[in-house]
Amino acid sequence: MITFENGLDHRAREPSRPTVARFHLGNGEYRFIVIGTAYGKLHTTSGDVRVWKSYSGARRAARNYVEL
Repeated sequence: MITFENGLDHRAREPSRPTVARFHLGNGEYRFIVIGTAYGKLHTTSGDVRVWKSYSGARRAARNYVEL
């Protein structure tokens, strides 16, 4: 699993299909994000990176992702 320790980088666009990755928030806390989309990663409506507390929640979003 790809892990981003110090912010996001070019690896967010490398996967050819939506994939789950870990994102370090600080203080040893990790969240899960979906990378490999048309925009590199999934965003919220306000433009922030969408994060999930569990791998299963992020995996469900990756499976339901439909490219426009």
